[in-house]
Amino acid sequence: MSDNVTHIPGARRRKLRHRLLIMAGVVLLVAALAALYFFSDGPAGQSQEDAAISVSGAVMESFSFDAHSSNEYAAFNGGLAVASVSGLSVYAADGAESCVLQTTMTTPRVLSCGEAVMAYDVGGYNLMAVGKKGTELLNVTAAKPILDADLSPDGYACYSTSESGYKSILYVYNPRGAMIYRWLSSSQYLPICTVSPEGTYMAAVALGQANGIFESSLVVFRTDSEEIYSTVTLGNELFYDLEFLEDGTLCAVGESSSMWLRMDGTVLGKYSYGGAYLKDFDFGGSGFLTLSLNMYKAGNSCTVVTVSPSGEELGSSSYTEEILDSSAAGNYVAVLTANGLDLYKQDMTRTARLDATQSATAVVMRMDGTALLLSGGTGRKFIP
Repeated sequence: MSDNVTHIPGARRRKLRHRLLIMAGVVLLVAALAALYFFSDGPAGQSQEDAAISVSGAVMESFSFDAHSSNEYAAFNGGLAVASVSGLSVYAADGAESCVLQTTMTTPRVLSCGEAVMAYDVGGYNLMAVGKKGTELLNVTAAKPILDADLSPDGYACYSTSESGYKSILYVYNPRGAMIYRWLSSSQYLPICTVSPEGTYMAAVALGQANGIFESSLVVFRTDSEEIYSTVTLGNELFYDLEFLEDGTLCAVGESSSMWLRMDGTVLGKYSYGGAYLKDFDFGGSGFLTLSLNMYKAGNSCTVVTVSPSGEELGSSSYTEEILDSSAAGNYVAVLTANGLDLYKQDMTRTARLDATQSATAVVMRMDGTALLLSGGTGRKFIP
């Protein structure tokens, strides 16, 4: 059986991100090469190099939501989106609940991007998306477990799954909830996917081997064509996530390095972790990738690094205590530990610190430089 594409005629196209990793899970390795792989937050560590700065701020405008240990959060439309075991809830800037889509999820993940927010169940069957006006854009129940999904700023969505007779199947939906493209692969495992602005392109990481050695490849598809647009070898590395950036380039976050490349395979930049372990990452910064790297699998010797698409390190901050969460948005980065919250500019110059976080366990950085502290079923806005 050969690879095949289902193209739905008459669909026109028009375009980032992840709440990080915690990604709690992208999946990889199926069969002999692969098995479902979940990448999740782990302990990191903190050590304030720039302890000389300490700017106090106010925490205010608290609101409530359903608490659960598996909740995932994302800033959306000035407010907050929460993916939980019971579905997707969206809260306005004043904390009022503006939309609820109920479904059952075991490992929820949430992605906020421009005009829409999406929640899906990693290893489960449900995927849904909501627009800025609180309207349902997409509500899909997959036939087989969802391995990965992605959302473009203008509301196009894609996801990866597998079905009988195929190693992988990739779907693309438009903002009106209609499927516009399907790729059926009987020859490759494609567990990670991303969709471009306007849904014009979809890209995936393929798992395979060359000369008996594990190899990852980037495969790019045009959604108005029955042919593969390009295939690029990425080398002997496991990749956790893939993202179309606003300028149409791709960022691939791997086990030992991150790289930026064009769809034809031209590498624009590469950043090696220097032997450190990747604990967390965030695509949310404007023009930079945020990485949390730990020198040890266990222990706290962590560095939060911001990197440009050319692979240049913009700045870093070291920690010797556990990092509970980190988040990037616009020109800002937030790092939460048990002892406080630090806000940084993209060059990791610290701009504010809050010592009393009221036992917050998660943080969501916002484009305007404020941060949402989340604890149990309560969200509080931190305004430096």
